Amino acid sequence: MKRLTNALSALALTTATPALAQEQDSAADTELQQELDAMGALFGDMFGSADPLTSEQEARVPAAQAVVLQLFPEGTYAKMMDETLAPMMDSLMGTIAGSPAIQLMALTGLAPSELTLVDEANLAQAGELLDPNASVRNAEIASVTMSLISDVVVKIEPSYRAGLARAYAVRFSEEELTDLNAYFATPVGQKYASESFLIFADPQVMASMNEMMPAVMKAMPDMMGNVGQIAEKYPKGRSFSDLNAEEQDTLAALLGVSLEDLAAREPEDAQDTSMSEADGELDWVEQEGAS
Repeated sequence: MKRLTNALSALALTTATPALAQEQDSAADTELQQELDAMGALFGDMFGSADPLTSEQEARVPAAQAVVLQLFPEGTYAKMMDETLAPMMDSLMGTIAGSPAIQLMALTGLAPSELTLVDEANLAQAGELLDPNASVRNAEIASVTMSLISDVVVKIEPSYRAGLARAYAVRFSEEELTDLNAYFATPVGQKYASESFLIFADPQVMASMNEMMPAVMKAMPDMMGNVGQIAEKYPKGRSFSDLNAEEQDTLAALLGVSLEDLAAREPEDAQDTSMSEADGELDWVEQEGAS
């Protein structure tokens, strides 16, 4: 992670120093890619693995593929991104990244409970004073982010479609798959199939999700209190310096890292203030939930 941070820092420096960029771009890109590949391998199994199909289920895959081609034809992800997720992402980025309060929390270090006392107009003026380029920057970041996400989902669409086919082969019998394909051959079936995935991201559906955030914010104080109580039940995790000599040797052997390297990489001791500050932030949470 330290090398990943260093690589990102080097990339950031190159944006301000073009001459240095010519010398450091290649090395920084290589190091960053190595870190990202390593993280990908580390979290590659995050969603677990599926059980292999039985011979009977495997025999149903062709019929399932025919169903999936109707429900999830080529280009579905791109269409979903363009028609539904892109506008939603623009709105979300505008709300979060463009919020003067959130911006000022990052730039000033002021706590949410302090910012709730400031008038909205003053928050906006303060944000403009500290970062006049915020709106333009956020818009460009949102555009680049959506472009990258679109590229990724288009690339993974064939794998997703194959996974869907296996899932349908597991959950539906040969007769049921035949019936589904017969239905999708009808005009209404074709329309349903072409719209079935897109409809879950329809603006009408997504607009109803606006009710979720106030409900979550209203429940947040209780959740934070419960989390704090659970955290207090258990001792905090130990760092390298908290271990005895034998435990340090064991940790080094398990990770394949030297004692010296582990000692040098140990983060500075910092108290976990997330829970102690929770009470001071509840006013902010409750105010947001009420709005």
